[in-house]
Amino acid sequence: MEKWEEKDFELNKIYWKDRNLIDCLKIRQNNLLSISKILNSLNIFHFLEGNTLNYLFSHGQLDLHDHDDDLGIFYKDRLKIINNLEKFIQEDFQLIRNNKLMVSFCRSNRYIDICIFKKSFTKIGYGNKQFPKQQFKSFAQVNYLDKEFNIPCGTSEMLKMRYEN
Repeated sequence: MEKWEEKDFELNKIYWKDRNLIDCLKIRQNNLLSISKILNSLNIFHFLEGNTLNYLFSHGQLDLHDHDDDLGIFYKDRLKIINNLEKFIQEDFQLIRNNKLMVSFCRSNRYIDICIFKKSFTKIGYGNKQFPKQQFKSFAQVNYLDKEFNIPCGTSEMLKMRYEN
C-alpha cells in the first residue's frame, strides 16, 4: 500500500473502534517498544509526545481508546529515519506518511506518528503545536513496560497548555 491519505486514517479509526481493547493494547505496546528500539539503534533521541505522553505521564499507562501513538524527535534527525527505512521494513513496519511535520509507520494495522520538532528562538514544536523552549531544556524518563522513555522536563506545564486550554 502506498502512503495513506486522510480517509485511510479515518478508516483505521473505524476498524479499531469495535475491536478488543486489550488485544489492541498489546499491538500498540509491541509497536512502541520496536520503534523505540530502532530509533535507539540509529542514535536518534526520541521522546513521548501527544496523548501517549499525556496518559503515560498522568496515568502510567496508554489510553485504551487512543487511535495512535506518538513520539517526538528533533528535526536534525529526520533524515536518519528516511535514510534507514529498511530497518523499519525489516521489523514489518510500513511507511504511511512522510512530510515536514511527521513520519508515520504502521504495523498490525496500528500506527505511530513520529512528530518532527523544530526549534525557533523562543519556541519548539511542529506545525501549530508550539511550546516554550524552556519546557524542552532537559529531559527526564518515565518507565513503561520495563523501558525508560524520555519525556520533557517541562511535561507538566506543557500538558496543561495543550490539554487544559
